[in-house]
Amino acid sequence: MTQIVTPTLPTDPEIHAMAGVLSRRYGARAEEVAQHFMLEHKSVGDETRAALWSDVCDRLEQIASPPTLS
Repeated sequence: MTQIVTPTLPTDPEIHAMAGVLSRRYGARAEEVAQHFMLEHKSVGDETRAALWSDVCDRLEQIASPPTLS
């Protein structure tokens, strides 16, 4: 009998790790890569994964623009 395993969604630390990997691998273009995956998932109607990639984009944006003191 074949068992179908429901994949678990990435946790917040895993999303941060995904952003870190993309940032190290693609540098300034990391957010563009994450947006590509987000749009790919949206195009096939996978809103759950699209939202996760959106979270990765948000994290990359935070990494790219550190908070200022002013």
